[in-house]
Amino acid sequence: MFSGNGVGEPIVGGGTRAQGFGGGGFGLADSMGFNSDNPALAAFSRRVLLRMSGQFGLWSTSSSGQKDTDSEFLWKDFFVYFPVLRTWRIGLGAVPQTHMDLRLFQNRVGIFQDTSSAITDTVHYEEQDSWQGSRVDLHFDNSVLVSDRLALGLSSAYILERNERDRSLVMPQVVLNSYYYGVNYTEIETFRGFTFGVGGYCEVSSKLGVGAVFRPRMPGHWDYTLSKGSGPQLTRSRSGHSPGEVDLGATYQFAPRFMGVADVRAGQWGEGDLGIIADTLGTIKPTNPLFLSVGFERMAGRSPQFTGFDTWGYRAGLYYRKQYWPERDGVPVEDYAVTAGVSIPVANHSGWVHVAAEGGMRGRDETKLGAKEAFFRGSLQLEMGETWFQRTKPRAPK
Repeated sequence: MFSGNGVGEPIVGGGTRAQGFGGGGFGLADSMGFNSDNPALAAFSRRVLLRMSGQFGLWSTSSSGQKDTDSEFLWKDFFVYFPVLRTWRIGLGAVPQTHMDLRLFQNRVGIFQDTSSAITDTVHYEEQDSWQGSRVDLHFDNSVLVSDRLALGLSSAYILERNERDRSLVMPQVVLNSYYYGVNYTEIETFRGFTFGVGGYCEVSSKLGVGAVFRPRMPGHWDYTLSKGSGPQLTRSRSGHSPGEVDLGATYQFAPRFMGVADVRAGQWGEGDLGIIADTLGTIKPTNPLFLSVGFERMAGRSPQFTGFDTWGYRAGLYYRKQYWPERDGVPVEDYAVTAGVSIPVANHSGWVHVAAEGGMRGRDETKLGAKEAFFRGSLQLEMGETWFQRTKPRAPK
């Protein structure tokens, strides 16, 4: 609803466990669902890991006293991590970061004056506007364990993004023997490019851990096609960039099974990063986004003395996000949300089922923004480890 080009909203990444305590965890080195946005954290896992997750979302948008509700389901991520050497891990994954399908319907009235007579026709017609967008990042990650307390990581990704905008004017009437036909056109744009990120983690003390990630703006390429009914197609292309960002996170364990996390994510966007569809709407300059989160977790008990619900992990958090979408009347689009999550061990702690939920509000000033939105998301992630991949085959003695 707020997007300048209709691509929708980037979901909070890093995995379902990270979503449970506010979307952070860049400084959390724990194989139990570590934040995959920091490639350095995978170095502390001694297992071959398979992670896959999905997400359900629900939005309720209000504008000028009217409301509309939409929902969707999408894959959130799919990763496999391999310990190549004792100190070197690699990861392969696919992350569908954005998805949106927004349809707007408005009834309008057009008045047409016949220039050959004094006849005036009044035609009722419906304006339909549909946005659809998707993006997938194909990842290849490397992480190296420098020491027991220090790790470095390098993440590279190939970006595939596709955005589509369909607009139509439906005029089903015949007025005074004159025919008014519907008009429709479709805009499709695609972006392709590479991006990379450098991550690090340091265990400052037995209780404090810090992590950081840097992703620069990287060049890419936009292609655009405009189709008007049965007429000829218009094609365009130009260079573009994938946005950059800096992520910082800290984790502090203030009790044997309790810890807190705090994270900040600052983005760097430039003109032209919104795509060619946004170009057709005029000069639209995105804003540099900001993400702040804080959360707490009661960690799962992993020793034999813990049974039942004591072996589960529980967490909660909250976050604030200023979106990259262009400001309207000087007002940025902002999110406020609370989160919660639980981790359930399976196969004697060799695997985990992570569940998370977040709910919040987007846009405070409906008068200036034109709308505001309530949203809810639920995520489910399955993480499988050594029980499935590292069983040792018995050998007969020689």
